[in-house]
Amino acid sequence: MYPKITKNWLGLLFWLAIMATLRYFMSFPSLVHKLYTLRFFKWLTYTLRFIFNKFHFAVGEYVYLIIIIILIIRSLNHFIVNKASIIKRSFWVETLQKGIKGSIKLYIVFQLIWGLNYFGTDPAEQLGLAVQSNLNESQLDSLSVQLIADLNLSRASLSDTSVKKWQLDSLVKESIEAYDSAGQFNDAFEYPFPNIKKATFPAWGDYIGYTAFYQPITSEAIIRTDLPILTQPFTICHEIAHQLGYASETEANFIAFWIAQHSHKLTLKYSMELQIFSYVQNEQLMKVAATGNFTKWKAIVARNKQLLDPKVLADRHAIRAFFSAKQDQRIPGSEKAYDQFLQWNKQAKGLGSYDQVVNWVWAYYQKYPKTDSSTSYSR
Repeated sequence: MYPKITKNWLGLLFWLAIMATLRYFMSFPSLVHKLYTLRFFKWLTYTLRFIFNKFHFAVGEYVYLIIIIILIIRSLNHFIVNKASIIKRSFWVETLQKGIKGSIKLYIVFQLIWGLNYFGTDPAEQLGLAVQSNLNESQLDSLSVQLIADLNLSRASLSDTSVKKWQLDSLVKESIEAYDSAGQFNDAFEYPFPNIKKATFPAWGDYIGYTAFYQPITSEAIIRTDLPILTQPFTICHEIAHQLGYASETEANFIAFWIAQHSHKLTLKYSMELQIFSYVQNEQLMKVAATGNFTKWKAIVARNKQLLDPKVLADRHAIRAFFSAKQDQRIPGSEKAYDQFLQWNKQAKGLGSYDQVVNWVWAYYQKYPKTDSSTSYSR
């Protein structure tokens, strides 16, 4: 019994040493970016996308399903085979060791195939943006009004007939083309071997709480097909950003904004503006609500509704109605679990990290004022 326990503890210490080494490596963002994101991860994902884009279905969903089934079977088998030893202390010590060792191995694999990207330099630094940690209410209001003008202009250029003809396949193609164009001027946006898949089980998202996700084992961007079509271009661009190593939700949101902002595709621009405006308005209203001035809160909502084109209002209402109808299907605790996951991976605000993109968008417009903004990549 004792040699076996000693061997198990030595194995556990070995994996702990590897994890500690990774944790030390994470404390050097520029090194992570240069050695991991731009080299190891880049070529790993090239290879994975080359392999898995040959499949016409989302392999990653089945991979997760198989992993879950294997874990359940192995756990049950462990208890069944050792049922006579369940009352013994040695059984629970060994079970604990195996559980900890398995968790550490899973953590190491996750970091090597994807997670280290969370600890590299952010695109704000790469793109030379001076991002404030916190915007005041006046800045958020200014940004909100600007986005309302952008939304109205974009929607006026989109006929109702054209919007009704939006198809996911064509939106995926336009998103890939936008990245290809951007990649000609900045190799950080190069996107060879596109690997975007339609979710085979989109209803899973209703229970777990996702609209799309990046599968690091297969390097697939898996998109739900049942979402409001107006949200899809931004979602697709967001997931492609993850495929390129932009790990945090703030980063992926900003890259999606950047790509759409520099794209000639009105579908991408309008979808992006709808999403970014929602983030900005939410942030502003939260700041006002924190002061207890609900008269001002109501006045901002009323003003924004008055300024927004009725067609934009209708589009936003349809999107909100879709997600509101799905809210009750969420598995209790799933949102909290994802919030905790984000916090563990250098996103202190958890789910609030999605909204943090507004600080980056403000920084972008400070560097590139709207009067000077164009769709040229030469900047």
